[in-house]
Amino acid sequence: MSSIKRRVLEFLKNYQGLYIPQSHIHRALGVSKSRVSEILREFELEGLITRLVIGKSKVVYVKPGLSEKYMETQQRTLRIGIVYSSEYLFLGSLVKRLARREFNVNILVYRDGLRLTKALAEGEVHLAFSPLTGQLYLYPIYKTYRVVLRGLREGFRVLYKEGSSVVYSSMISTMDYVRQRVLSKGLIDASSTVYYSDPSTLLLRVNGGYVVTWHPVYLELEKRGFRVLYTPSDLDVEFCCTLGLSNTLSSRERAIVKKAYYEALEEYSRSPDKYLDYYSAVTGIDISTLKSAVREYKVTDELGVEVISKVLSSYAPSIPSREVYYEVVNLEAL
Repeated sequence: MSSIKRRVLEFLKNYQGLYIPQSHIHRALGVSKSRVSEILREFELEGLITRLVIGKSKVVYVKPGLSEKYMETQQRTLRIGIVYSSEYLFLGSLVKRLARREFNVNILVYRDGLRLTKALAEGEVHLAFSPLTGQLYLYPIYKTYRVVLRGLREGFRVLYKEGSSVVYSSMISTMDYVRQRVLSKGLIDASSTVYYSDPSTLLLRVNGGYVVTWHPVYLELEKRGFRVLYTPSDLDVEFCCTLGLSNTLSSRERAIVKKAYYEALEEYSRSPDKYLDYYSAVTGIDISTLKSAVREYKVTDELGVEVISKVLSSYAPSIPSREVYYEVVNLEAL
């Protein structure tokens, strides 16, 4: 067996019974994409793996039965994706704690939550703080990540300004979930929905109508004459973004990340202003704006699977079977 093929085999032993993005393998090993593809084709013929084609991407399922062998670099680089917002004010604490555990951390800021979740699914990031709704939506397609049901809640508004009957929302997100709730309850009278993928695009195009959006975007809309119709307390929405963990992380890495995450949330609860300078530098959001966000975002207790049931009952399709969606929180299967 060639040295490269042996390296790929040893690498795959860490992911028995899991789906991982094929692109992760050549990036992690520093081997050419074409050579990895050739080796995987051989392993597929040998019955060690199966591969799925999803759009332009491929996902590898590593069959159980390969003996485990622990492989991990001494100092791992973690790519963490966040959505442009004021929500992740615990981020500085999390990065500090991961650094203590010998991780290098790169923060990537996305303008679209669904795009971030897709990046998690396809192995572009190891961790993603993105809307639970989108995480559930993409999971049956990829199955390459799991979700920790804890984070911050609130921080959004439903606003209105005369001039249009359209409701503006980001797609397959917490905002979309809120949009569906206010429409189903008859709380707004919107004739149609227009989706935005970038909040800066929203601010350029919207002059009137209903808008469902988050901090700090709704602050700018209030300056433009939009008035707040509903807040989180009016709508009983107990979640926003949750932590997605890629299957490409080892069990040890997942345990470290989860522990550091919980500690960071607890520190934020005690000292919410502590890392505002860091967060401002990462996102470009002014510190004075972030100070107002501290009053908006509250730490959730660990959410149960009931929150998934709540989303599924009003939002998710019935195909595939809804039992599939509950796998997303089965961290023991990672």
